[in-house]
Amino acid sequence: MSNFLTSAAIAAGILSLSATAGFAQSVELPDYYPDNYDEIIEASRSEDGLVIYSNMADNNWQPVIEGFRERYPWINVETLDLGSGTVHSRWEAEAGSGSRSADILVSGANDRWASYGLEGGRMMNYASPEIEHLPEFANPYPGVLVLSADPLVITYNAALLAEDARPTGLASLAEAAAADPGTFNGRITTYDAARNSFGLAAWWNYLDVKGEEGWNHLRQIGPMIRGETSGGPMNEKIATGEYVIGVAVSGITIFPRLEQPGGEILGFAFPDDGTIVMLRGMGIPENAANPNSAKLFVDFALSHAGQTLIGKGGLVPLREDVDENEVRYTYQGIAETIGEENMIIAGFDEGLITDAPDFVNKWNAALQGK
Repeated sequence: MSNFLTSAAIAAGILSLSATAGFAQSVELPDYYPDNYDEIIEASRSEDGLVIYSNMADNNWQPVIEGFRERYPWINVETLDLGSGTVHSRWEAEAGSGSRSADILVSGANDRWASYGLEGGRMMNYASPEIEHLPEFANPYPGVLVLSADPLVITYNAALLAEDARPTGLASLAEAAAADPGTFNGRITTYDAARNSFGLAAWWNYLDVKGEEGWNHLRQIGPMIRGETSGGPMNEKIATGEYVIGVAVSGITIFPRLEQPGGEILGFAFPDDGTIVMLRGMGIPENAANPNSAKLFVDFALSHAGQTLIGKGGLVPLREDVDENEVRYTYQGIAETIGEENMIIAGFDEGLITDAPDFVNKWNAALQGK
């Protein structure tokens, strides 16, 4: 046998042993996981990795994906950062086409999650062993889970708004804008509820709680608002001075930005007249190409370890056992800070579907001051 063939045979043997060792690698799991959970783990080894469609940036995903890869190194994870509505419309267009599509969906398009839950059959009814360790709202419908509970905040340009001139809520913004229209006209931004599912979920829930008082405040500043469909551009335009303030801006877009170069020019506040807390939905499509890998990821993301890493990525974990000293915020910590009575939970109400046409008409009129 030639030296080349001998070397090749040795290399092949080493690879074979490595593969066998990898296959036999044990995974340490919580003691409350079912005894047959290793069947999911072993089945994932023959799958082709994971594709996740979400409305989250790479920096939000990075900590939890790194933690997941440490536990399941054979599963490659690819994420696509899309708008909340696009997460669903893209997956729906691809479903049944035979093309590679998402194995997991994550978004704040809570109208779509509500429709999946009410219709049934779109998301896999997977009962994660972590559900019993989460708040009741974390599993609103079969197959629909909640990854995080993220506050929507006021974001402002600290160089353009003196400390005593920074509005603390929608009501104080309406008052400030009426007193100084030159500062605020055309320089207020928020998610446009008529063009963005995330904005629809946020503002529908806020105005459902606040009623006509909230609508009146919105009408006062409506003509001064320039709507956006994504939080990242809002914060960038606030930093450059194109806007001076953003209302109901997703915290996950501003919290990491504060620590980046130039972040000191930005500031934020939890609105004192109602802080919207967006429940970020997550589900495994019924026809997912890699269902076992998807189950492992969902379980990890909802676990104590995963939720801690979710928090390190700027999202707000749900679990009570996550130490707030290890993350920016926790759901329970925000409730203590601003008062649970001041939290407006943006969940998965059927009204997001049934009321949407009339709500959007009223929203568009309010942006014109009507």
